[in-house]
Amino acid sequence: MGCRSVHHRALLGLVLANAIWGSTFVVAQDMTSPARWESLAPLRYLMVRFGAAVGLMLLIFGQHLSRAPSRTVGDGFWLGLVLGVGYILQAQGLAWSGSPSKAAFITGSSVLLVPLFGACFGRQRPTAANLLGLGVAFAGFVLLCFPDEQGRGWQWSDAVSLGCTIPFAVHIVLVERYAERSDVDILNLVQLWVSALVAAAVWVALAGWAALDLPVPPVLVPELLPLRFSARQVVELLYLVAFGTILCYRLQTWAQRHVSATQTALTLTLEPVFASLMAFLLGVERLGPRELLGGVLTIAGVVVSEVLDAKQAEKT
Repeated sequence: MGCRSVHHRALLGLVLANAIWGSTFVVAQDMTSPARWESLAPLRYLMVRFGAAVGLMLLIFGQHLSRAPSRTVGDGFWLGLVLGVGYILQAQGLAWSGSPSKAAFITGSSVLLVPLFGACFGRQRPTAANLLGLGVAFAGFVLLCFPDEQGRGWQWSDAVSLGCTIPFAVHIVLVERYAERSDVDILNLVQLWVSALVAAAVWVALAGWAALDLPVPPVLVPELLPLRFSARQVVELLYLVAFGTILCYRLQTWAQRHVSATQTALTLTLEPVFASLMAFLLGVERLGPRELLGGVLTIAGVVVSEVLDAKQAEKT
């Protein structure tokens, strides 16, 4: 009973994290959209977001960093590396996308890769109930997000967003492996630090390229424009740092001590649901009957997996 209780709390923690992550798609697009004069642009946005999160975490956990085992630092490095690459691709695609929910759907497609990577080098293999739930949930967020009815066909930004699915899937599987043997807070501090450094390294390379008077792709030009902050962006940034970064990754890392990578991927299918709901509430997009049906199916997929898994556990 105790193990199931912890499992359920961990699952609820993941649902909360995905609710917050879903809301960040609208906020992040607002901060990085090239149509806004005060756009941070994706690389600078990631440097500021993760850098600020690391700064706050250093104030709280910094004294423990010197005593952190080298294995924890190494685990955090690999997590930060794949997370940084994933976020660069996601943020660049989101900045130029016309639909936050569509970008969330493409990101959420990583759930289909998690069982594959998990079977290869994960800690727990996916169960039949997990795979069934994934199938139902995936059908749901196809209806929810893609393709839409407004004629926004496949764009180059969608292809960029699709590239983030592999590093994000690998990240989920690696967290499952590393979370149980590492200090949650130090692991998160290191991974976010490395993610900020990855974004900074790409930006420095871009700036160096431009300094040599070499041609810069138009989509990357906003990265080199003067940096401007509005009061609105400061509020959005505080939300992204405190909730979308520090809280969410702490919830994920702790929860994956008790929830498998495939079950974590199942909760990730809820992210597009929350992204679409937030976009609807803010008037960015609408929700029709098809989108509502997709949301119901996505939630049903998570429920199906959990109920069937619980029944199987009772039999054994």
